[in-house]
Amino acid sequence: MAQTMKVGLNQAKLEECRGLKNMEAKKKDRIFMAQLIFFLLLSMAADGFCVSLKSDHSILRSGDTFPSISFPNSFAAEEKKYLGVDNKATLSLGDIQAEVLVIKYLNTNCVYCVKSLPVFNEVFETIAREPGLRRRIKIVAISAGDTPVEVAAFKEQHAVPYPMIPDTEFKAYKAVNEPTVPFIVVTKRDKRGRWVVATVHVGLTFSAESFVGELKAILEIDPDALKKN
Repeated sequence: MAQTMKVGLNQAKLEECRGLKNMEAKKKDRIFMAQLIFFLLLSMAADGFCVSLKSDHSILRSGDTFPSISFPNSFAAEEKKYLGVDNKATLSLGDIQAEVLVIKYLNTNCVYCVKSLPVFNEVFETIAREPGLRRRIKIVAISAGDTPVEVAAFKEQHAVPYPMIPDTEFKAYKAVNEPTVPFIVVTKRDKRGRWVVATVHVGLTFSAESFVGELKAILEIDPDALKKN
């Protein structure tokens, strides 16, 4: 009888130990999952997880007329020459002399916007080397939420060769329905001088060669054929 009670007590202690071990294991699992979630969130923040608070369902589509956007003329003399604009105090995108205008929306704090710079610098340089393209295709960036000082520092730090427009109050950004950045709009000028959207790109551009090839194809498109009925 005593032996049976001893076995029973030992069995109870064994079960209690197993229960404690299971509880400890579950606790460790919860701690591990909490740490994992924390580091994932930390990683996304460090990578400049560039998103919009608004759905991209309402962004520009091929055939849309690009909104009329005006901005202070703070361009350097070389940039004015590149864009073909004069010295008046306020400019619009319609003042830019080109057949195809590439409009790149970015933000100086967006890591993916920074990651896209080398490819876009290559696009600019490729166009500049080809006489048949450099007068017909122009590139301009709109820096959403950034001040002129931030834009100037960004251009210098990353050797951005194309003009950048500070959009401190998000007016130009809101005009295109607040898309995820980097956001690229390729437009073609119609007979009335308006910019018609040929295509849009959301996110990174990985190949300068492919993008320039796309721009060459858009040069041959009749902008009226892009417009919606």
